[in-house]
Amino acid sequence: MTRAGTAVPWHRLLDELFDRRVEIVDELSRRMSEQLSVYRELAPELFQRHLAMAVETTVRMARSSPPRLSAVQAETLEEVGEAQARIGVPVDQMLLAWRIGADLLVEWGSAAAPRLGIDPRQLLEFVLGTLAASDVGMITTARAHRRAERAQDLEAQDRDATFVRAVLFGTGDPGELRAMAASYGLHPARRYHAVRARPAPDGAWHALQRAVGLSDAAKAGQGMSVLVDGDLAGFQTAEPGDASPGLAGVGPPVPLDGLAESFRLATRALRTAHAFGLAGTHDLAGLSLRAAVVADADVGAALRRRYLDPLSESGSGAEIITTLREYLAAGSHVDTAAERLHIHANTLRYRLARFEELTGAHLRGPLTAFEVWWAVESANLLETSPNRVG
Repeated sequence: MTRAGTAVPWHRLLDELFDRRVEIVDELSRRMSEQLSVYRELAPELFQRHLAMAVETTVRMARSSPPRLSAVQAETLEEVGEAQARIGVPVDQMLLAWRIGADLLVEWGSAAAPRLGIDPRQLLEFVLGTLAASDVGMITTARAHRRAERAQDLEAQDRDATFVRAVLFGTGDPGELRAMAASYGLHPARRYHAVRARPAPDGAWHALQRAVGLSDAAKAGQGMSVLVDGDLAGFQTAEPGDASPGLAGVGPPVPLDGLAESFRLATRALRTAHAFGLAGTHDLAGLSLRAAVVADADVGAALRRRYLDPLSESGSGAEIITTLREYLAAGSHVDTAAERLHIHANTLRYRLARFEELTGAHLRGPLTAFEVWWAVESANLLETSPNRVG
């Protein structure tokens, strides 16, 4: 530091502050502890070291106009900002600490001005220079603090995602997973629903999270979620809500160590509902035999050959298949199916008779009706979404 012979008179005040930096740090430590409770919890050695680094850098930087940080000074202040983030000091509290420090430097410099022969104009330049240097330091540490916070957030997100995937896919050491579950406030013995969901084409992920309940579950420590292969996947204690207009598959409620099987069933429910063009929240029981139609392509192919291929001999094969689908969906009620198709009941009866003539099958038999339903639904899926079957 230059001394009294400097060409800039008010720099003598900076010399004074630098010489008294140990006293300044002690006073600053006291004021910050009084005004900002977060600093009372920090280790004194680390607290004092950060204050000393910030005070020395500010006093040195105030000598230039405008204040500029050297590479070493920037590195010093970035270290302070990153360290404050790591030990849990909120950025707003750190910025308030900078303001307390700037006020103290101005206060001590102003008190020394008369003794050092600094006139009011020079004192004003000192005040402005010190505040400008403090602002640069504040901005530098805040930027480093936020950068460290983002890095910590990413690390936490990675840990969360690894845990959720391990639970849902049944990987990882059970003892370690139980310990991690406890750290998240999750109870291994409680029963959780596995959920796998995807938004509507124009929907938003956060809205879907709220709709099924995963957002509230995470806030309450009663569930977690992560993205898996483009789907929202997770678990929660509460019964999942309606995902409409999106889509969700739900597994049965199980203890934490049984979630891999629950998630497998949730995944199957989601894929089944998606194949059938459904929306909302579904479990496998509610989807019933549709899950088998989607999963077992071989059975579907055999039943199409048995019941639908013979219709190709008729010029009205597609019309007969449509009629069969509506008839079976109406519970084999002729009048209801005819009304839905906007045709006369006798027309519908003729088409059903033509089907029986071409295939040799009798729809009055429950097994035959079931097999025909499977064949028709399988054909419809192949036509509307060929990549979702099998």
